[in-house]
Amino acid sequence: MDVKEKAKAKTSSEVSSSGQIRNIQEMWDAAVEFFYNGKSDMYAMKAIYSKMIPSLSYQDIAIVFSGVYADTYWNILFMDASILSVNMQTALLLSKDVADKCACAAIAQWRGIYCRKDASDKGSIPYSGTTYWNSIDVVCNGNIPLEPSELLDDSNWIKSYWKDPVVGKNYVYTRCQNVQFLNEIANPKVQMFYSYAGFNQPPSASTQIKTYNGGNDEGVVYLSSGKTGPMPLGKKGVSEAFSFEPSSSGHVCILSTISTEFFTKNNPKNIPVGNWNSMKYATWNGSSAWHNYSAQLSVVSNLAFYNQDGSPEVFSFVANCRNVPVGSKIGLKSSDPKCSFDSGLIEITSSSQQIEHQIIVPPNYRGDLIVTMSDMQGNMLPANAAVEISMKWILNKGHKMYVQALSHLDAVEKAINSEELSLHMGSYTLTGGNPIISQN
Repeated sequence: MDVKEKAKAKTSSEVSSSGQIRNIQEMWDAAVEFFYNGKSDMYAMKAIYSKMIPSLSYQDIAIVFSGVYADTYWNILFMDASILSVNMQTALLLSKDVADKCACAAIAQWRGIYCRKDASDKGSIPYSGTTYWNSIDVVCNGNIPLEPSELLDDSNWIKSYWKDPVVGKNYVYTRCQNVQFLNEIANPKVQMFYSYAGFNQPPSASTQIKTYNGGNDEGVVYLSSGKTGPMPLGKKGVSEAFSFEPSSSGHVCILSTISTEFFTKNNPKNIPVGNWNSMKYATWNGSSAWHNYSAQLSVVSNLAFYNQDGSPEVFSFVANCRNVPVGSKIGLKSSDPKCSFDSGLIEITSSSQQIEHQIIVPPNYRGDLIVTMSDMQGNMLPANAAVEISMKWILNKGHKMYVQALSHLDAVEKAINSEELSLHMGSYTLTGGNPIISQN
């Protein structure tokens, strides 16, 4: 009997009349049973509240329901605390103030199948770091397959597995884990997409990657045993292999998304076009991951960038140098007359130097950022050098999205002095393309 059948074996009346709910685990179990029996979140809230002991709280209810009824609170492109709050107000007759606080605290943590944005990521929502687009859970191993045990072993779990894709077939995978969901998740499914490397790509720029065996859009998740199965709290898994088949060498972005029986709406193709929508989806979705990271193929690299809005918008390109040899030269430019700019070739005087160039991008625009990276001799940088190029959306007071951005960044204090806000719209890391030659 699978997880769903076990839950359905109990009717909702049995759940609601089975005695006290004495701890948080029993609350999770009861909510999952209601879910599988097709009861709404508000019905389940009322029934659970009537049975829980006094030491359990409204906050506990918000936490449990934010995970079990994730589909109910998913608002097109993000987990919406206001929906959870309204439903708690209706079901439990809470004041708006109390319900808002409980809902916001609950949705600040992802509860379900999760992909890490970096090695230390524990699932806070929204994700506020700048490394969101370099997930260690998106794996490419060229034309050599990997076994689940290799990727899920404790000693390998914190390692990044990435080989720049070769022309032809590449094995790509997604690792994942049950984070903060105190019940079994029975049936996670993975989808993978790729796009031309760059920043702020709209949904139309993504192309679906099919599974290696069967050519399906969705892939199953394997456990370390090499078999599928329920994923209780803390359980790690990895998708079956997908086949990424580029016809030529070039820089790409790979996106992975995971859906479960509790969260079925995770489809990036359904994101409405718009700068805010792309940013919101990226930073509020714990079951998605990007990998934008590869080695130089030449001194000059092209990265796509978009303004998805129908208005001119201010963006800033920031290049953060790591271990770049002093004397190297970095440049950012666009040759398109509609959006022409050139930072010039800037000589690196410190291995951790930062370069920034701000531009106004025309409405509904797609362009190419031309990145030049060379050492003192005009060659590609050494392989141990890295330059992370980020695109930021600059909002000044009076911008139509300024107030929303203040809330998103939790930066209300910036409004006092009408400070400029910046929202991360993606990053791409280019490592050096020259091998490091031993001196021995």
